[in-house]
Amino acid sequence: MGDMGDYFRDIAPYLKEGRKKARDGAHQRIKSFFVRNSVVFEEGNNTLLFRTPAGTVCYYTPSQKMQHKNQWTQCSPTRCMKYVKKLRGN
Repeated sequence: MGDMGDYFRDIAPYLKEGRKKARDGAHQRIKSFFVRNSVVFEEGNNTLLFRTPAGTVCYYTPSQKMQHKNQWTQCSPTRCMKYVKKLRGN
């Protein structure tokens, strides 16, 4: 391989570590948002699970996507919080 291939092979672990730190940091920030707003949830692997009478709502923090009954929506944490509160009747 050429010099550039060797260079990127050498820095690949550092790039991977940086992406992991960014993903985990975003998860912590979004999780603390729901804690501050008193929204009860369970925590999965980079996923927040909200139990409601209308079913479980899953929020995937790295991609900011929400799933409820096979329906996927890309949304902000605020929109997810409002949706969960609406389903819970709050």
